[in-house]
Amino acid sequence: MKLLFITFSPERLQPPVFFLKPDTALLRNNQPFFLPDFTQDVRATLSLVLRVSRLGRSIGASFAARYFDAVGVGMDIFAQDLRQQYALARQPADAAHAFDYAAPLSAAWIPAAEIPVIKDCSLCWSLNGKETAQNAAIAYTPEEIIPHVSQFITLRIGDYIFINTSFTSPALQPGNRLQAFLNGKEMLKVDIR
Repeated sequence: MKLLFITFSPERLQPPVFFLKPDTALLRNNQPFFLPDFTQDVRATLSLVLRVSRLGRSIGASFAARYFDAVGVGMDIFAQDLRQQYALARQPADAAHAFDYAAPLSAAWIPAAEIPVIKDCSLCWSLNGKETAQNAAIAYTPEEIIPHVSQFITLRIGDYIFINTSFTSPALQPGNRLQAFLNGKEMLKVDIR
């Protein structure tokens, strides 16, 4: 299983930039996230998630919708302070993103057929019960993402494509609760400890 993350770009850089997290980064079933000791500044970016349902490589844009069967919500949790250190040193920032449980994933899914246009989704989240953002911007469509990614990496059943949005949390603290909603339905809840 692969966890592919598409970086949000307000300028819509072409092609989309992606990175990977290991399967140990998955955090399922609304389990709590424990702040790691190696960082002092943990943040989360809200993601729309596509669940890959077919094996494919070098997929054409017109066939992209056939390769995922459901849409969910996830988060890209990262160590902001480490990411900045690596950027200043012009080094890869994998350690700032790819640590254990840094990819919460919704337990609930909406069939892809019920969301014919991904960019029309209503995606929002709240911090500690207060809505902090509504209608997250999604920079890329599946028709742009899947052909690009599948040139480099074979997609397999059970892979997840996290499409990062414009929403990033402030530094997370113990006791925080993040909730994510897709089309008005609560999809994900993460308690920070």
